[in-house]
Amino acid sequence: MNRLVPIPALAGLLALAACSGETPAPEAPPRLVQLGEVTSMAPEARHEFVGRVEARLSVDMAFQVGGQLAELPVTEGQRIEEGDLVARLDLEDFELALQEARVQMQQVRTDLERQRTLHERGIASQAALDSAQTQYDLRQVALENAQRNLEYATLSAPFDGLVSRRLVDNFTIVSPGQPVVRIQDIGELRVSIPVSEDMVATFDQTNLLSLEAAFSFLPGQTFSLTPRELVSEPDDTSNTYRAIAALPENIPANILPGMTATVWAEFERNGPVTTNVAVPLAAVAERPDGTNMVWRYDAETGTVISQDVETDGLRGEQVIISAGIEPGDVIVTAGVSALHEGMEVRPLDESQPRFGSTQ
Repeated sequence: MNRLVPIPALAGLLALAACSGETPAPEAPPRLVQLGEVTSMAPEARHEFVGRVEARLSVDMAFQVGGQLAELPVTEGQRIEEGDLVARLDLEDFELALQEARVQMQQVRTDLERQRTLHERGIASQAALDSAQTQYDLRQVALENAQRNLEYATLSAPFDGLVSRRLVDNFTIVSPGQPVVRIQDIGELRVSIPVSEDMVATFDQTNLLSLEAAFSFLPGQTFSLTPRELVSEPDDTSNTYRAIAALPENIPANILPGMTATVWAEFERNGPVTTNVAVPLAAVAERPDGTNMVWRYDAETGTVISQDVETDGLRGEQVIISAGIEPGDVIVTAGVSALHEGMEVRPLDESQPRFGSTQ
């Protein structure tokens, strides 16, 4: 005999069944990540720098004596030859001092001769003769100083050069050692190149294959440079060293100190190509135990997998990886702290960048 369930009871059972079931939660969409393909590091062979043209020598000329300027015939930008007049003080005081020293010299010479004669006759003592000799020697020094000061009152060009700046105006009263004119020796123009400490430690002139410079106002033309020196003290601001190279003489332009040039240096590749790779600093994460890792991307499953790596220092904004990943691997390059093992992700850009190669 079939027993029928009353309608109210059936409704209650259906309601109970509905309450006991759970609504499935919607799945989270794949996380957008930035990916990059790893390529091997090759030894750097060609470097580009921004160099600045310098004079071989730059001198601030000054008088060794003080006085009023009477002549300052040079102008800024003027080319002068060795021995040309640069500046001259008013010579009147120096000429008078020299004339006075000559008169005093004549007086002590006469006195010395008289004391010698008297000493030979036995009239003057040896002490009197010695005193006359001392006065003569002192006046001799004074005369030489007066002659030298007169010479110091005139400045002449020490070499063929360019007057880059007049530091005072004519008729100015100047002190000893006060710069008056700046002269640059442009017989050989040079280019100053900032060089990083890793290049200084790694390369030397025997590795150099070519060194060339180009100027923006001479498009399509390059000029070979000749290495001259390396300044061993780093710059306080940039912490870079300066390499100095000489420009050739046949540049078809008026090259002046202070101009900028693009410089290319090509070095010989030494040794086999290394298997190390360099990845962005943001791609490397640290585990709780202190080891390093990156997130590899599996294109088939669309997920990320943690991969332990061994690091070997920094290279600019990149970390050098010596083991753990190989060229061709695709890894996450940003936002690694938000990932977990097997997490489904989606590339932010389908055409992923390549990094790690240095040509």
